[in-house]
Amino acid sequence: MTARSAALGRIALAVSSTLLGLGVLEAAARLARTRQGGGREENTIALYTEHDPRLGWRKRPGAVAAYRRREYSVEVQVNGQGLRDRPRSYEAGPGVFRVLALGDSFVEGYTVPLPETVGQVLERDLGAGGCHVEVINGGTSGWSTDQEYLFYMDEGGRYAPQVVVLFFYYNDVLFNDRDSYFGRAKPLLEPGEDGLRVANEPVPPPRPRGGGADPPGPRDDGSALVGWIRERLKHGAPRVHDVLARAGLWPPLGGSEPGEEMRVYKTGPTPRIDGAWASTARILEALARETAGRRSRLLVAYVPSRMEVRDRDWELTRRAYAMEDRGWDRGLVLRRLRAIGEAGGFPVVDLTPALRRADARWLEEAYLTYDPHWTALGHRVAAAEVSRTLRDRLWAPACGGSR
Repeated sequence: MTARSAALGRIALAVSSTLLGLGVLEAAARLARTRQGGGREENTIALYTEHDPRLGWRKRPGAVAAYRRREYSVEVQVNGQGLRDRPRSYEAGPGVFRVLALGDSFVEGYTVPLPETVGQVLERDLGAGGCHVEVINGGTSGWSTDQEYLFYMDEGGRYAPQVVVLFFYYNDVLFNDRDSYFGRAKPLLEPGEDGLRVANEPVPPPRPRGGGADPPGPRDDGSALVGWIRERLKHGAPRVHDVLARAGLWPPLGGSEPGEEMRVYKTGPTPRIDGAWASTARILEALARETAGRRSRLLVAYVPSRMEVRDRDWELTRRAYAMEDRGWDRGLVLRRLRAIGEAGGFPVVDLTPALRRADARWLEEAYLTYDPHWTALGHRVAAAEVSRTLRDRLWAPACGGSR
């Protein structure tokens, strides 16, 4: 065998090995794609909620549903009171300290099993050392502050909590001033003679979805391996993503218009958002008055979006929506919320620093990669911050003593 033929043989072997390896990786990526769970198109929430003429929707007592997503598989069970919680009675037992947690999907916690939700972890934290503590999970996916206020007025207050913790997310602002949530009718609150009233009560039921459509099947949109690489670069290294985009591998980031709910991070005059903030302030101030009137205390916990915690997600967001360097401020929502708290006389605890520290860990992150919600670590961190705040303010019981 000549040297030339030997060299060609080695080249052929290297090429065939590379092609074989890429083929194996492509097959593995396609298999993973077929097993990947669905997304919002599955409308899992409809399996365990029902229409409510005042709240828009609420969880159906006794319902059970399963979320199957790429990052988690979780069963949601609803108790007899319509809560994702252990069975609870309206009347607390002797010596029991009660906290009512209000919020949306972060509080409902459908991305983690029930024992890992923020409310359950908070209950264990506050009860460490023998304190008798119950944290009622009043969270429902998709609710905004107005629905949480109505739930407290109609139902949550019946549990007679000593503390109400309302978890606030940035998209609450816009939907506190809207009568629909992504096409689903919700209450719109307006000032009335005796406080806030539902302007559109009864809230209309949802329109039936078109029937006959099968769930989305496995996608076949080119190489699964290339798609896998692109998706991970998009979320983990957007600059590298765009370098390869310039080489023609895929379209670059950018060009999308920010959704209206994102404009709460826009500085300068924003009339519609300013009006939504005014509605938000009215609701929070009304909740503070109602809790005080029932000898309870209100704490608002600010839940930062993932882009407020992770610098790479902030960069991805700015690239995806072609946000200019000036005019967008990811700290704006927190500052405006704190100003409302100062004016309304209730404290606001910012969960951002603790979540940022936890998210920087090497092997575990506080937020999921594709879903915008917390991991189990995020729930633990949020619970620890709320627990610390309640103890620092002497709102929580001291084990073996009284608060």
